[in-house]
Amino acid sequence: MSAPRDFWLACGHHLLDRDENDRLLVTDDFLKVYLARPELMPPPDACAAEQELHRALLRHPRRSVAAGHIEVIADADARENWQTMIAWRDHLAKHGSLEAAYLAIVRRNIAFPQVLVGQLVQVILRNALDDCRDAFMLRAAEMFFRPQKLMIEGASVLAVDEERGSVTGRHSASPLMALLGLPDATEVDVLNESTAGGYWERSDRFDMALDLAAGGRGLAALGDVIGRWLLHLLAIEVEVEPVAELREAHGTGMSD
Repeated sequence: MSAPRDFWLACGHHLLDRDENDRLLVTDDFLKVYLARPELMPPPDACAAEQELHRALLRHPRRSVAAGHIEVIADADARENWQTMIAWRDHLAKHGSLEAAYLAIVRRNIAFPQVLVGQLVQVILRNALDDCRDAFMLRAAEMFFRPQKLMIEGASVLAVDEERGSVTGRHSASPLMALLGLPDATEVDVLNESTAGGYWERSDRFDMALDLAAGGRGLAALGDVIGRWLLHLLAIEVEVEPVAELREAHGTGMSD
């Protein structure tokens, strides 16, 4: 069997270490990547305090940052960005592994920006799916950390990345699609058996649609990713079976 191919290179998983339980350990190199974000890169006219803070953290990304070091930054937006970043860094460092940091966020409902949480989910999924050879599973996993739009094309229900998807058709949507708020999807590059081989080379572009029609590969792959996610984070083994409809189904606590 061929070795797994690399994917989602931009998430920074190559910069992380792993413990004996295959959990991702925070490294200085991984923390330095955050300092390259546009929100934290001081512009040429940034005050001396902001520039010095940025230089100091590039040298020692775990160094202690007192509130006073941020309060003296002249720009209000920059101060807010640095406060958020230091809180995020300290949260990751406190919990050691990224998996533990994520579980603490969801269990305690800690309010961090969605962009940071989404990036955390992506790199954890990259770890959980490290041996995955199924492009359908990888594309389904994108739904965990990338907002999606649902579009209808014939009998297909397509999940399209919200930032990448575009509708170029000029014909009118059916009344049902208008009622559900689902636009027509035209000229969308859909993941299928013939295009799956190209997923790895373009995995960081998030530009392939996934068909979620009942009985198709997309829904089955999404169920498999849910199972892998729960096994990796919580050591719980589950099987997720996609169904088109439920009949005579009784749930716990529901009356007959």
